[in-house]
Amino acid sequence: MAANMHAGTEDYTLLNVFTPRPKQLDALERLQLSEMKAMSTDAAALGWLGNEVYRTADGTRLVVVTRFRSEAAKQEWGKTAAFAAHVQRLAPLLESVESTPLVFVRSHTAL
Repeated sequence: MAANMHAGTEDYTLLNVFTPRPKQLDALERLQLSEMKAMSTDAAALGWLGNEVYRTADGTRLVVVTRFRSEAAKQEWGKTAAFAAHVQRLAPLLESVESTPLVFVRSHTAL
């Protein structure tokens, strides 16, 4: 996969947009943050690099930018019992999830 975080790297980045059931955004956020912390050591051992969690400004969705060392690392994590259990715990809170792989193009920062 093409570079995502910085030029010359092969990080695999996903934009995950979670649309919760009505009045479940707070519960979804709490569960996601708790689960990320609980699973971080096991996920990191398989190539997970980190997450950034955002709420949309209108308060209707949770957005999680997830990075892995490679697409293969993401696939391996996705096969684990821990990830499957995580998905099951999220399911009652969700209307939908859209997960889109991203390709890094360039970043700009203030001087």
